[in-house]
Amino acid sequence: MSVLFLKIAIALAGSLVTIGVVRFRKTIDQVSMRQQGPILLTVFVLLRILPFIVVYMLMGQKSGSDIPVFYDAALQAMQGKVVYRDFWTPYSPLFPYVTTLLLPFWNSPNAIVLLMILMEGVALWLTWRAYRTEIRGLFLRMLTYLTLVGPMVLCVLGGQEDIWMWLFGALSVLVWQRTNDSLWIGVVLALALIFTKALPVLLVIPLLFLVEKPVRYIIGLAITGLPALGILVALVGTKFTTPMSIAELPFAPNLWTVLSPITGDFRSYSSLLLWGGVGLTVIVTTLGAMILKQRMSYAKALPVLWTLCFCFMMFIHKNSFSNYAFIFLMPMLLNTVDLRSRRQVAVLILFNALVVIQPSYWWRMGNPIFTQWSDLTSMANLIEYAMELTIMGCLVYFLHHLYQMISHNQFQHANTPAEFPTTR
Repeated sequence: MSVLFLKIAIALAGSLVTIGVVRFRKTIDQVSMRQQGPILLTVFVLLRILPFIVVYMLMGQKSGSDIPVFYDAALQAMQGKVVYRDFWTPYSPLFPYVTTLLLPFWNSPNAIVLLMILMEGVALWLTWRAYRTEIRGLFLRMLTYLTLVGPMVLCVLGGQEDIWMWLFGALSVLVWQRTNDSLWIGVVLALALIFTKALPVLLVIPLLFLVEKPVRYIIGLAITGLPALGILVALVGTKFTTPMSIAELPFAPNLWTVLSPITGDFRSYSSLLLWGGVGLTVIVTTLGAMILKQRMSYAKALPVLWTLCFCFMMFIHKNSFSNYAFIFLMPMLLNTVDLRSRRQVAVLILFNALVVIQPSYWWRMGNPIFTQWSDLTSMANLIEYAMELTIMGCLVYFLHHLYQMISHNQFQHANTPAEFPTTR
């Protein structure tokens, strides 16, 4: 349980740091533009690279979570083996090959963790480049993100890759800003599907209703995705669909694990819930895209839409678990959370603390799914269920806030009107 206690301590300490940053936001907002970049780099080194050195090099902690799976697949990829045919991975076809980048210099699972940290740094840098002239107060928002315990622990201790998806999201904004051509948005989204995991597919249809020229967007998807699909089928046939088998595994928390003590075991009809969750996520995100397109540019709309999509997915999808928060926390900090609102900041901090603590607690309990009230008579089970319920409550709060922003055009309540012009 030492790792769990460590995460609890980090959650408490990190939450205090975040509170301090938000508390002194007026002072932070006065930092000159010239100083902001170097400060963000320094904070990234202090809160990502330095903890990595302490945990893995000085303390000798072994990397856990998904890192052994990443490392094993990367070793197979280094030998020139073909993904899905010669070895298994639950991720996109090029993901195992990208994770080999540091292994020629340091053949260790810890090198994979370092790569995940560096990729988060790239995502942060691309976001900074894309939004520094788009969103007022970006420095405070990025600084707040770096202090959040969720991304810190999920990246440094968990070695999670979910931030890679937003890396491509930020990249799509940059190419749009430079080309004003929706084709390149399609190209970048196809690359996200090839390099990360299947989840960006949830945005394929919604973005069709957000981009300026949908036909050009479809062409971009096709010229990148179809050749990749053709090569994949030629090499492995239909074996590239095998990662979908992981969707049959039950994870927590999500709406169904929270309801199961009332409704009973949902696993007998999990396929219906799986595809129902996917369909509802696409529908909700598409409706959001249709409204957002009328009110703001692609650059400003994408973080809102991204947060809506993956926040709702984490809530409704029966295979969702706490690590998925890493997908949307950075874009959510861009223009969704009002850092002047004590309530929003409190929910954000609570949510981050719980997505750090709950997974470790749940895994160490043997991945329980509570299907009857009698399961909650144990204090350990009741604590775990209370954490699940609170995480779901935070997601409902975020989703209600997003609903108010999108459906009632209340963007001024999240930020100043200057950050959200209603015309392009």
